[in-house]
Amino acid sequence: MELPGDVIYGDVLLKLSGNREALIENYKGILLYTPEEVAIACKKMTVRLYGTNLHICYFSGNDMKVIGNIQQIIYVSNGELCC
Repeated sequence: MELPGDVIYGDVLLKLSGNREALIENYKGILLYTPEEVAIACKKMTVRLYGTNLHICYFSGNDMKVIGNIQQIIYVSNGELCC
């Protein structure tokens, strides 16, 4: 039986619904939150969402949902400048 990477390594899960909605699981915290950018700290990287009218619908200890017009997603390793 193979376990998924998010279980074994604590990888971030990013599920998209087109360019209007992103569900992020296994994150550690919110680094930056503006209508044009949301930066999310994860175990091994920072996930940066760029767009317009970005809004965090909800967040919990396990997951969060960002909605808006998502135009770009960038993954920055923890060894690089994240913010």
